[in-house]
Amino acid sequence: MANKQYFIDLDGLKLPVKIIIENRAGARVALGGTHVILRIPKAILFTTNVDKHINWATSWLRQLKAKKPSVFEKYTLVKEYKSGYLFDIGGKRFELDINDSNRNSGHITLIQENVLKIELPAREDYNKQKLIKDLLIIFSQNYFLPEIIKKVNHFNSKYFHKPIKNVRLKYNKTNWGSCSTGKNLNFSVRLFFAPDDVIDYVVVHELAHLVEMNHSDRFWTIVEKIIPDYKRIELLLKVNNGKYDF
Repeated sequence: MANKQYFIDLDGLKLPVKIIIENRAGARVALGGTHVILRIPKAILFTTNVDKHINWATSWLRQLKAKKPSVFEKYTLVKEYKSGYLFDIGGKRFELDINDSNRNSGHITLIQENVLKIELPAREDYNKQKLIKDLLIIFSQNYFLPEIIKKVNHFNSKYFHKPIKNVRLKYNKTNWGSCSTGKNLNFSVRLFFAPDDVIDYVVVHELAHLVEMNHSDRFWTIVEKIIPDYKRIELLLKVNNGKYDF
């Protein structure tokens, strides 16, 4: 049981399950940040009994989803990348053309305006889905870096007029952007799954840190003058944290 990964499927929303065995009378299910947390009595030792509790948890979660569907919006739909998959990011749609090759490592190339050719090592000793995801991240970082730089320069020249050392686009799960004391601005490439006004907000947020390196009232006053509805966007990012991802 310890080596088996369990999932709960809620109408295409595939949620990984973290099982915790402990001294308790009955089972309990809760929604964690990235997993469904299923606590079951220590006396349950066999997979068939675990499956019984998985079925019970699935039924409970279906009822919750029917009453409060918004609580599930933070989870990511598990994507299965394969040839013909339509990959939407940054307001653009790319079609994936995935093939095995004699390469020792993966390779990704934009061969037409909207076709991404992905070549994978022709062996089975690695996680193909993870490699495809990593390649899509690398492509997106390179493809959208000029766009994020353009946004930074636009808002900086219009409102802030501050020197900037570097602008980088990274794959970051812990925040949407950051600003260092060295005047380096970093943004998560995951932002490009969000609407354009959300990206604008995060750019303004990090530029505002060049004025106030904190989240004081003065900082939020700066942000609000440029993005009056920033609180709505903050909530949107929180709710869609799992959805805006590869």
